[in-house]
Amino acid sequence: MFAHEMHVAKLFRGAPRSKNEWSAIFGLAAPGVDLLPPRKLVHQSLELVRNAASSRRYASVLGTTQATLRRARVPILVQEHRSKSPLMPSANLKRTQRRWLGQLVLQLYFAQLFHNETAVIDLWPSRLGINVEGDAIWMPRPVYLRWDGDFLGALRNVYAGFFADDQAQFRSGLRNLGVEAADGLVLRHLGGGTQRGVRFSTADLHSTLREISDLSSSGAGTLHRNFVAFGLYLASLHELLESLDCSFDVRSAFMRSHRRF
Repeated sequence: MFAHEMHVAKLFRGAPRSKNEWSAIFGLAAPGVDLLPPRKLVHQSLELVRNAASSRRYASVLGTTQATLRRARVPILVQEHRSKSPLMPSANLKRTQRRWLGQLVLQLYFAQLFHNETAVIDLWPSRLGINVEGDAIWMPRPVYLRWDGDFLGALRNVYAGFFADDQAQFRSGLRNLGVEAADGLVLRHLGGGTQRGVRFSTADLHSTLREISDLSSSGAGTLHRNFVAFGLYLASLHELLESLDCSFDVRSAFMRSHRRF
C-alpha cells in the first residue's frame, strides 16, 4: 500500500467497502502521482485526513458546494455522507437517466474547479446516483481540500484553453503544472473532435497517466502536492462515468458550468 493511501485509509476504518473503493481509486491514480516525492504525497494526504476530522468545517463545505450547484443550475442534491437515502443501481436505470446523470456529474466537476477554491473529491459511483424519486443525489464522504491558488489557476487555464482552442492559454496551464512536455498526451486524453460524444474509460486514463509519468520523469519533485487530490478527483469521475455506460457531451457540460456565473 502506498504511503499516502495508508493515511487516507484512516478516513474509512470500519467501512470495508469504502476502503476497497478508495484502494481501487488509488491504484488507478497511482501513475499520475508517481512523479511526486513521498514528502509531498504525505503532506497532501495528511491535509485530507485533517479536513475530514472536522465535522463542522465539512458541513460548511457541503453548504457552499450545494449553493454553487444551485447557482450553476445543476440539480444535484448534496446530502451528508451518512444519509441512508438508497440509490438505484446504475444497471436499473434507463439509458436516458444514465446519460442525464453523467451530464450533471460533468457539470458538477467543472463547477467545483471554476467557481470554488475548495472541492469535494468523492465522486465514487456508490456515493452519487439517482434515488427512487428520480432525484440526483450526492452523498460524498468528507474527502475535500482547498486548492492552492497557483495550481487551481493553472488547471483552469488548461481546461479553458482547450475548450476555447486557445493554445497559448492551454500551454501556459501545462507549463505551470509542470507537465508541458506531455501536451500531446493531455490533448489525446481530453479528446479530439468536438468532445460531444465522449466515452470514459478507467483503463485509458491509467494508460495516459502512466505515459505522462514516464515522459515527465525528469521533472520529478517539481509537481505540486495538489496532484494527489486531483488524481483522486479525476479517477473517481472516470469510474462513475464509465459505470454509466454512455457517451457524454463534455463540451456542453464545460460551457454550461463555465458560463453560468
